[in-house]
Amino acid sequence: MKSLLIAILMAASFTCAASKAPVKSYPNGATKAVIFSYDDGVIQDRKLVELFNKYQVVGTFNLNSGLFAKKLPWMKAFTGKAGEYIKQSEVKTLYKGHEIASHSYSHPGFAGLDTAELKLQLARDKHILSPIKGSPLHSFAYPLGSYDKTAMKLAKQAGFTNARTVNDTLNFELPTNYMAWNPTAHHSNAMPLIEQYIALKSNKLTVMMIWGHSWEFDKNTKNNNWDYAEKLVQTISNKDDIWYVSAGEFIAFLEGK
Repeated sequence: MKSLLIAILMAASFTCAASKAPVKSYPNGATKAVIFSYDDGVIQDRKLVELFNKYQVVGTFNLNSGLFAKKLPWMKAFTGKAGEYIKQSEVKTLYKGHEIASHSYSHPGFAGLDTAELKLQLARDKHILSPIKGSPLHSFAYPLGSYDKTAMKLAKQAGFTNARTVNDTLNFELPTNYMAWNPTAHHSNAMPLIEQYIALKSNKLTVMMIWGHSWEFDKNTKNNNWDYAEKLVQTISNKDDIWYVSAGEFIAFLEGK
C-alpha cells in the first residue's frame, strides 16, 4: 500500500511538472518570431501596408484616433512635404490582416501626465478604435516613448496586454515586462540584426521586434527610404523557421490564451 501511494504521488508530481514545462516552439513549429510595430497612423502607412502584404508579414499599427485626417506641418522639415494622418473611414480596410493598436488619443508624453488625463487618453482611444477593429484592443505603444510606473499601471488596468517602448535591446530575448516591452531595434538599425536573426539556430524561443514610423521612409536618407524598407521586409520574410505575428497575438500565445 505504501509503495502504491508513493507511485501515485510520483505520477501526480510528474504530470504537474509536465504541465508547467516551457513551450518549445511557436504555433508553426518555429522558435523564432518577427513583429513589426509602427506608430502614428499617417498616410505613409498605406505604402508600408502594401509592402507587408506583398511579403506576407504582419504589422501592429499603433494609432491616435484623435488625430485622424489632421495635418502634420512639422513633417515638412524631415520629408520636404507636410504630413497627414489617415482618415478614420479607411482604418478597417487599410489594416485588414494586421493588428489595430493604440498609441493614445492625441499623442501626449505619458511620463508625469496626471492620472485623469492618462485615463482619458487610454479610454478614448480604445472607445473609438475597438468598434472599428471589431474586438478589444490588446496592444499599446507609448507616445514619444514616454512613460512611467503610473502609465504602465493604468495601461494594464485599461485592458492592454502589452505596451511597447522605444528602448532598443539589440537582442532577441523574450520580453520580461509586457507593459514596458523594449523592442529589438528601430528599422534604421535593424538590417545587421536581421541577418544575425536569420542565421540564428536556437532551441529556445526568441523574438525580433522592429519598430518605427512609416513617414520616416520619406526622409530619403540612408536606412530611411522606401528601397531600404522593401529590402528590409523582403530579407526577413518567407522563412519557414520564423513566425510572423502581431504584438497582441504574440503575448496571448506566451500567456497560453
